[in-house]
Amino acid sequence: MKCAICKSGMTRPGTTTVTLERGGSILVMKEVPAEICANCSEDYVAASTAHDIMILAGKFAQTGAQVDIRRYVRNW
Repeated sequence: MKCAICKSGMTRPGTTTVTLERGGSILVMKEVPAEICANCSEDYVAASTAHDIMILAGKFAQTGAQVDIRRYVRNW
């Protein structure tokens, strides 16, 4: 797909790191599948992947931990 940010690059499959902050807790999710722009490196995460991460972030925020770093693994 064409990049919505730089408007000239095309994306290709890759991985990215997603960092979320919620209620004083920080979740870092590594190796998240994404489409990455070859020109500007903007990353695009699929809606289903973002949904999985948001569910995990909600559970993490409830634990009271301040920082968590994980490798993304899709829960089927």
